[in-house]
Amino acid sequence: MGDVRLLPLPLPFRGVMSDITALQRYLNDQGYAFRSTYDTTNVWKLNVNDEARYWRGYLSTRPKYSNEFYNLIYDYHSAHSKSFAVAHDVGAGPGQVSAKLAERFAHVVVSDNNANHVDYARYMLLGDTQQRQQQPRFSFTVAKGEELGDRYPPGSADLVACPLMFPLMETEAALQSFAQLLKPGGTLAIWFYGRAHFAEPTATSTRCQPLLDAIIDHHFASVIQGQGPAHRAGWKRAADGIASWLDYIPFAPTDWAAVERHKWNAGWATLGFFGNRACDFPVEPVSRVAPTETIRDIEDRQLWRRDWTIHELKMFVEHIFPFRHFDEEAVRPLWAQLQAEMGGGHIQHVFSWPAVLVLASRR
Repeated sequence: MGDVRLLPLPLPFRGVMSDITALQRYLNDQGYAFRSTYDTTNVWKLNVNDEARYWRGYLSTRPKYSNEFYNLIYDYHSAHSKSFAVAHDVGAGPGQVSAKLAERFAHVVVSDNNANHVDYARYMLLGDTQQRQQQPRFSFTVAKGEELGDRYPPGSADLVACPLMFPLMETEAALQSFAQLLKPGGTLAIWFYGRAHFAEPTATSTRCQPLLDAIIDHHFASVIQGQGPAHRAGWKRAADGIASWLDYIPFAPTDWAAVERHKWNAGWATLGFFGNRACDFPVEPVSRVAPTETIRDIEDRQLWRRDWTIHELKMFVEHIFPFRHFDEEAVRPLWAQLQAEMGGGHIQHVFSWPAVLVLASRR
């Protein structure tokens, strides 16, 4: 396969992009139309003013999936199918997973339920007009994952990849949609990772992690709590599913085979981006793991390692979620205490991630 990469922003927009209006003008000139849509029942959705600034910060502070991680998916797929024709990246966001999938699959369908996200992914993956006119490797659609099975021919996909988004979906509807999309022997790959954790098994890490958790929970509480029933239900579904390490996902043996659940760092880290303190509802883990499924627990404190100072850690927290109101003043004392525990503003610490990957083969 050819070299597929995320394209850099044009020179006027590199660095910190505070002039969002100028970026919108540029993208509109290139044929991308941002939509000013915001849905309060969608718990992980950007609006137009968040788009460029958030995704740049997101990509710079999130883990970089390793080749070993992707190869785990590809090796599993190769054991059940020899076809690498079509892959779907569901909930693609800025398109970084789509870029990697295109290194192995002839065509990648890039989908998201937010039109702004799809526009941004198209721009990041294709860039200039000439590349957009020569795009056999990618196609783009605005759709929920639950709708894709009705949008595309049955049995048309070899791989459906769903990074981070499955806990936000209607479980049965999403599984039915993906089963309809996949060819026999096709692979469903669902994964999720949680907030960064101090990875070194030291007393300093033991003191620092609760402070970081408290800061993150404060910010999420302002988003999660005090909203209407639909908003609350969406967050509870996500919180319960994530706390379950995705064990709540049921795979009917009539539709799926060879289910594998790979869990990294479950023994010392928690999977959620936020903790129970951020929620105004009980968080209730559920397990629907069948006896025939394979479970692999891996401890790897170097997984997707990042070495961060307090300043880089603040960048991660700022971009952990597109907060509409970011209350820094209330957590300023916690940040000061955390900086002291970390040994000052210029001391780096090792961070790693809890993660889970669920693989299933379509019968």
